[in-house]
Amino acid sequence: MTLPLDRHWKNVSSLLGVEGFYGVALSLISMVAVLPVFLSRLGATNTVIGALPVIWLLATNFPGAFAAHFTGGLAHRKRAVIILHLLAGIPWLFLAAWFGILGRPSGAVDILALLIGWGASWIVMGFTIPVWINFIAKVTRPELRARTFGTIFFFQTLMGAIGGWVGSRLLGSSLPFPLNYALGFLVAGICMSIGSFFFLPVREDAGGTTKPSPAFATVLRYTREILADRTGLRVYLTVLLLSVGRFMLITYYPVFAESRFSLQPRDSAIYTSICMAGQMIGSVLVGTIGDRFGYSRVAVVAMAALTLGLSLAIWGSHPAFYYCTAFVLGIFIVSDVLALFNLSMAFSPHEDNTAYIGIIPAIVTPFTALVAGSSGAFIDRFGFIPIAWVGLAGAVVSLYLVIFRLPEPAYSLAGRRGTS
Repeated sequence: MTLPLDRHWKNVSSLLGVEGFYGVALSLISMVAVLPVFLSRLGATNTVIGALPVIWLLATNFPGAFAAHFTGGLAHRKRAVIILHLLAGIPWLFLAAWFGILGRPSGAVDILALLIGWGASWIVMGFTIPVWINFIAKVTRPELRARTFGTIFFFQTLMGAIGGWVGSRLLGSSLPFPLNYALGFLVAGICMSIGSFFFLPVREDAGGTTKPSPAFATVLRYTREILADRTGLRVYLTVLLLSVGRFMLITYYPVFAESRFSLQPRDSAIYTSICMAGQMIGSVLVGTIGDRFGYSRVAVVAMAALTLGLSLAIWGSHPAFYYCTAFVLGIFIVSDVLALFNLSMAFSPHEDNTAYIGIIPAIVTPFTALVAGSSGAFIDRFGFIPIAWVGLAGAVVSLYLVIFRLPEPAYSLAGRRGTS
């Protein structure tokens, strides 16, 4: 049964409320510049900062691989989505108290507390993401899927840009360090809690369910199915492996640029805000491209942006390039996320595509976590530029693969047009 168009847009309107508050929150706790610079000010080296992408990759991807097992029997998933979104904000309230109220322990303990709180929040979000994506797909029309996600990310990043401005004001205020960051964590935790309640008006019909089976058996079954796929999915997995250089721009470049251009902490929040602006504009562009030309074309935009961003980071010798890199990074992030979500759903032959959404990124996580995490140690030894060159080489190969080797999935709208 096709969802009525008016109901589709009512549901989207409610979802925008969620993403508005989450956009503000995510910009204040962003792994794009804000947290790496915060760790640097706590005394962390690039090797330690490398724990951020490792924790993020492990926390977001491995829990998500099991999401299908634990939610497969739920015909309605709204309650689970609300509870999970609420739980994700709790660690940030803890970190706000830790850095804003409690006495100052050693820098090493502060760093450990941040990494534990950061990891706890993203473990919850990692489990949430596939369930959330599947939920959105259920409550919106399939032929508007890419534009729907584009609209959602546009509004999220619009509010994220505002959140980045708020963050720059907080970090540039007279509040002493780390109280200025603690206040940002507090606002983030509150916004995440408020945003969760905007799921309540969303109307959800009962969806397909799967019979429960052992968790690891479920994951292994879907993993074997994905790896045996010969329709182009293995090409996309290779692209995900080779594009690990993204973390050079997300995690390491802001710290490198801070010393290269003599930047202030508030500049990291501005970097995040401009990155959000890139995501905002990119979401409109790639949403239209995805619905009209296919999701593999969105992957082309993503890899082109990654290649350009790494090039700017390597050759940009003026502070203006710092902000240009942030904008291009934003286009990459939103394009990459939309490509991942939509290609995962399009490659899945099952009505409940939660497993594919969770397992596809989990398959490449051991490699990407190892490379992203070890990059910090290599940067400490060899410098940022030589390691960025390696990331750029991977991005160029990824761009070649998505242009010439990645076919449109049979289950995407463009794929059906191409085979009809």
